[in-house]
Amino acid sequence: MQIDTGIEQIMMVTAAGTGVIVQKYDAFNPTMLQEMMLNEVTKESISYGYEMKREDYDKKLVSGETIRVLKAVLEYRGEYEIYEIAAHGRKDEGILIMTMNMDLGVDDGGADMIQLMWNSLKIK
Repeated sequence: MQIDTGIEQIMMVTAAGTGVIVQKYDAFNPTMLQEMMLNEVTKESISYGYEMKREDYDKKLVSGETIRVLKAVLEYRGEYEIYEIAAHGRKDEGILIMTMNMDLGVDDGGADMIQLMWNSLKIK
């Protein structure tokens, strides 16, 4: 789906809210958006009372590239929300990836979907 000129998005989300969003940019390098995106998706939960712990890491992809993943684990009264934001860019193009894992005590296949995406992601 085209969400704006030069920006396409693919989204796969379970009914419980666990899923993956991939945005492809044709006009600019989206790596600068990582921190802003993480702040945007966590700010409402933090204002509600969730405590956030950052667990950023480097991820080596099957295509050989290593990308930086910003990871936020939010917890409130035993409920967890886990967000990961990664980006890969070149001059005037790139992709932004966001995963959302809502640990609601229901196995809806969302965690497996996220793992499959990470295990098969190739960047050319």
